[in-house]
Amino acid sequence: MIKTRTANWTVMTTALLCFAACGKKDEGAPASILPPPATIEKVPAQAEVKASSGPIELSFLLHKTQIRAGESLWQQIRIRNIGKKEIIVSDPIFHDPRELRQQSRSNYFIYVEALGPDSKPLEVVYHMSENHKVDVMVDGVSGLLEVASPEEQAMLDGWKKQGLSHREIDKRLIDFNTKKLQATEKLPELPVIKLSPGQSVETKSAFYRSIQDRIQNRPTLRPIGDFAQLDFFMLEKTGNYKIRAAYNQAPTKKSAELSRKLGIPSYPEEVRFHTPWITIEVLP
Repeated sequence: MIKTRTANWTVMTTALLCFAACGKKDEGAPASILPPPATIEKVPAQAEVKASSGPIELSFLLHKTQIRAGESLWQQIRIRNIGKKEIIVSDPIFHDPRELRQQSRSNYFIYVEALGPDSKPLEVVYHMSENHKVDVMVDGVSGLLEVASPEEQAMLDGWKKQGLSHREIDKRLIDFNTKKLQATEKLPELPVIKLSPGQSVETKSAFYRSIQDRIQNRPTLRPIGDFAQLDFFMLEKTGNYKIRAAYNQAPTKKSAELSRKLGIPSYPEEVRFHTPWITIEVLP
């Protein structure tokens, strides 16, 4: 058996997390695993964009579209079943909003992406948490591909011949390994979210306290309704930014072909699409 190791997916995460679960619930969605809130006031979104593909409708909501330099955005993501059959929502962000940071780095499951005033993509940044915790895995899937057959080796060789970067190969390996591990039930299972036609599930309220907040003696943040803090893009420069949400559970063409050969089933929610951009104005 040949083993090929790609770039290390070691990342710094914010481990000191203050949660407030949303009071709104959808029938069919499991109870939140987050601590119960004190009192959460329902706050309307200032901007909302939607897109759909197959049975999935993705909504991306922002509390404000105008902020001061250095401030965080506050967002909420919702999935609605617009199909005619029950679907399974397996995205970790509906159980733990912290996962959105890593998913936006790997561009898998649901994630967000942003453009700066120069129209260039913004990188996902990490803030040191007060206990300096380091995570080394992405949803239990590493960048290690065990090449167990000529078909898998051909798939990997094909990516290299295409001139793909290590980062793009990493993304594809995570895609492939996730499907493979899910098929063999090696991944830890989160509570299943089943959505009947017309039902929806949304992310919960969450905010973070970084070590920079403590050092600079910044006041503890207060939750804003049922929105979650989005603090992993640097919004330090003034100007107009753009941000959108994306849904990606579709396998690549070659991995889909390989999955068929290995007998791994496909599902109607395995689609890839994104919402329209929302323009954000950052003031001095």
